[in-house]
Amino acid sequence: MGLVGLIPCRSQSKRIPDKNIYPLVGHPLIAYTIFAAKDSEVFDAIIVSTDSEKYAKIAKRYGAEV
Repeated sequence: MGLVGLIPCRSQSKRIPDKNIYPLVGHPLIAYTIFAAKDSEVFDAIIVSTDSEKYAKIAKRYGAEV
């Protein structure tokens, strides 16, 4: 495996609950980070590190490994 993109995405925000999956123009915020990493064509793998099964499912749906 070559270069890996690691996206941290914890679920315990104190000020804005679930901010990483808050919908923005039809997609959760984390999706835009995954899209940018994929579009860069720099990474051989994009991995989302999370403590939430809910966040993990969303990350997988948008093409990241968890």
